[in-house]
Formats: sequence, structure tokens, C-alpha cells
Amino acid sequence: MTHPYLRFRIRLARHALAELAARLRSSAEIVVVLLGPTLLGLLAFAAMPAMLAASQPWLLALPLLLAHGVVMSLPVALLRPQVVPARVAAWLHALPVPPRLELQAALAVAGLLVAPLALAYAASLAIWLFQAPGWLLPARSVAGTVFSLLLTWACAGWLLLGAVRQPAAGRAAPAESSGPSPYVPQPRNSSLFLWRQLFWLPLFRNGSLAGPRQAALLAASLLAILLWMLGPSWLPRVAGAILASVLLVLLIHEADTALRAQCARVREIATGWPLSMHLLAWRARAMLLAGSLLPLAVLVAAGLAAHAWDHTAGRVYLALAWATPPLLVLTPPFTARGRMALAAFVLMILCATGSAIWN
Repeated sequence: MTHPYLRFRIRLARHALAELAARLRSSAEIVVVLLGPTLLGLLAFAAMPAMLAASQPWLLALPLLLAHGVVMSLPVALLRPQVVPARVAAWLHALPVPPRLELQAALAVAGLLVAPLALAYAASLAIWLFQAPGWLLPARSVAGTVFSLLLTWACAGWLLLGAVRQPAAGRAAPAESSGPSPYVPQPRNSSLFLWRQLFWLPLFRNGSLAGPRQAALLAASLLAILLWMLGPSWLPRVAGAILASVLLVLLIHEADTALRAQCARVREIATGWPLSMHLLAWRARAMLLAGSLLPLAVLVAAGLAAHAWDHTAGRVYLALAWATPPLLVLTPPFTARGRMALAAFVLMILCATGSAIWN
């Protein structure tokens, strides 16, 4: 019979995953509706890094597999504040739970989080074992993938175990100073200060995953752009174009969704404030557009190095990529379905144009 503590931790994790799925529903609908068949093709590359690492000599394969297993557990660090909220962690820390039961609960929740990755690895292995390319070493590829998955599971369990053993609550309050603290004036009327307090900091506070999620999408989009332009042999150019386009549109769409939701929250509480909410929202949109310059600049630089903009298709793709952020951010507030349709339309054009660059 399962211990009640284990059942509680698993139910808490399922509730957190359900909330996350509800938040990502609009972005997921864009990808699934528009790129359903393509996603099946991209699924084949899920286990590709582990299989390529396992095909190397053991002195090189082992460090690569270790690094791959640890990196794949990093999303659990982003999910940890939601899977184990700070208040729940402080409450669990006070319970007389044996260390062995805590470890079992952490591994059980980690297994729940890693299960989709295991399914993706299994599908990818089945595809490559059926095709049997020349570079594939079947036994070592399967063993390397399983080893990387087990390491990811262990690292995820360690991250979740640390969340319970080191609660945020209960810390000692700072000692009061004997003398009066000096007053440091703050530029509270500046636009940058208001944007930081009202739009930037809420992305990371109170267990919000909006900021870490956007940071992860930014890193993934930059990596996808570099892989697409560098053109490694194991990644087809078409797959690289689709992956880079999907992540770029998702990055802008996710940031715009978070910005619109925060504007709605601030508008409710800023009714009596001596400032223009309309002007404040437009300044926040301008900051979002400024942040989108980083992936676009990397796209331009990498494309110049790869001679991707020498042809008409490349120049059209570059123009569409630069037009995507203002198109998604500065449009009127459609319904959720309307904004999803707009993002899907932009994504479809980007994927079609990007796939034609290297033809």
C-alpha cells in the first residue's frame, strides 16, 4: 500500500503539471495544429545527442553522456517552485518524515516529470534502430540513452529533495541595526523604475515561471538558430529552419502573452495612480521589442557567416523575422483564438520560407 506522503507528493506534482499545461495551452495549440506531422519528424532527434555521444570512444562518450544527463534535468529546476511551492516546502520540512521516505517521494515525483522524456527517447530509439544508419551502434546507443535518462532522473530527484530539505520559510530575520539607516532616494518617477517594478520583477517573484520560461525559450531559440546556420550533419537544414522558426515565434508569443496579462493586472490596481496606464503599457511593449533584438541580431550575424541571406528566400525570411515581433506585440488585443491564429499564420510563413533557403 502506497504511503499517504507519497500519494500527497504525486498529487501535488500532477496538480502543478496541470496548471502548467493550462498556461501553455495557447502556445501548444500553435505548434500542434500547425506542425503536427513535422513534430513527429523532430521527435526522431530526441535521443540523437545521447546516441551520437555513445558512438564515440568511451573516454569521450562518458563525459558527454554525463553532461547530457545533467543538462536534461535543468527544466526540473525551473519547475521546482511550482511542483514544490515555498509554503508547502516549509510545511513538509516540519513533518516527521524519514529521510528514506523523502528520497522515495522525490524520486517518484522526478519519475513523473521525466516520463515524457523517456517516451520521447523510446520513440526516437525505435526510429533510428529501424533505419539502422551506418554510424549507429545499436547496443551502445541504447545503453547510452538509458544511462543518460537514469542520470537525468537522479539529478531531478536530487533537485526536488533539496527543495524540501531547504525551505524558503523559517530563515532568521536580519538583526536590527542600532543606528538609523541612511535614506537613499529612489527614482520612482522614472519609466525604467516603473517597468522594472511592475513588469520585470513579477516574472520571477511569488513562484512565477513566466520569467524562467522566457529565459529558457530565449536560450533554446539562440541555440536553434546557431545549429540551423552552422548546419551540423545530423540536423537537416529543413528541420533546423522549422525548429528555429517555432522557437522564435513561441518566444515572442509567450512574452507578449505574459505582458498582456500583467497589463490587465496592473490596470486593475492602478486606477487611482497619478500616471497614464496607456503610456505605461506602450513603454512595456517597447521594452519587449528591445529584448527581441538579441535573437534577431544573432540570426543576422549567423546568417551572414553561413551566406544564408545571399538569395531571395533568405532575404524574405530575414524581413519576415524582423517583422514578427512588432506584428505580434503591437496588434490590438484579439481573443485568445485570434492571437493564436495570427501567431500560427506567421509561423507557417516563416517555416515555409526558411525551408526554401537552402534548396
